[in-house]
Amino acid sequence: MTKSPEPIILAVALLLLALGAATLAYTFPSVEEITGVKSLEAPGDRANPLQAEGLASSLNLWNSPVLWVEPDDHHRLFHSDIYLFFPSAYPIGPYIKKLNDKTISPSGVPLWWYKKYGLDFTDSNVDREDPDNDGFSNIVEYRNDPVGVRRKTIDCDPSKSCNPLDPKSHPEYLARLRLQKYETRPFHIQFRGYQQLNGKTYFQLYLNDVPSSNQPPLLKSGDPLGFEGYTIGAFHQMFKDYTDPNTHITSSKDVSTLELDKPEIDLKVVVPFRKEIDSPEYTAVFVMLMPSETDKAIKISRGKVFTVPYLPDQSFLVIEANENGATIRDTKTQQDFTIPKLDPAEWDEVPAATH
Repeated sequence: MTKSPEPIILAVALLLLALGAATLAYTFPSVEEITGVKSLEAPGDRANPLQAEGLASSLNLWNSPVLWVEPDDHHRLFHSDIYLFFPSAYPIGPYIKKLNDKTISPSGVPLWWYKKYGLDFTDSNVDREDPDNDGFSNIVEYRNDPVGVRRKTIDCDPSKSCNPLDPKSHPEYLARLRLQKYETRPFHIQFRGYQQLNGKTYFQLYLNDVPSSNQPPLLKSGDPLGFEGYTIGAFHQMFKDYTDPNTHITSSKDVSTLELDKPEIDLKVVVPFRKEIDSPEYTAVFVMLMPSETDKAIKISRGKVFTVPYLPDQSFLVIEANENGATIRDTKTQQDFTIPKLDPAEWDEVPAATH
């Protein structure tokens, strides 16, 4: 019986296929030869696992603007501009801003001014910081307000600013004085009587807060009262007809007045005859916007002399105080100064006290 040729043909085909695969494997380059990769393991030390603290620290960087650093090697044909990158505003808001003379902080200070002195304007507390420890914050040194003036930051002239890195360069101390409030009280001097003696008119005055033994004697115009710096001023004798609504009897009523003067503060008080009035006297309460004075107050009556912290060689007289501020006078130079009324928000500009 003759054998079938199919097994012989199949065997020959398999042999040829094996020879072809061997030949191809010998002549074709390997994966290592093609890619140069010898191992799928990463070279070097294994990466450390990501910690929660590191992740939080990295995310914090996206909440603050980042300054693009200007290269040191300037090309002769090109000059780089400085831009601020605000990642938190991306992609909706203006997340890239060019730094120029018009770029200001939320408080109104030009960012170029902070950059000029190497101050980190990306720090949210930069306005209140005091790098030279002179008691004046950066924003106060930038404004450099004169005495009696309180300007908006955006209206200030940077050329007149102080150097925030020089403790000898700062605004005037008196420019940091503020009127916190003033307190009134009833007038304690009464005009009780008057009489003619030897052709002159003498007056009887009564002081509510003085013992009977220390009450002033009869005084005439021009005499010092001897109490709180008052001098007896002009007398105006007047009478006014008055009709009693019950009896309908008309009589003459004495409505004379006497003036009490304080020449040094230009104060004139008109005291009615036998009638109580509200006092023009009051107590002014001043505060100093400096780190060492945040919990202190200066209480001084109108017409009294006081000194200001940081200015031990000067003394001032309280001339006037009202809802808008106060007027004080230098006792040596006789120069008057306007002291603004305190805005509570100004305390936020005072740097923290250093110990």
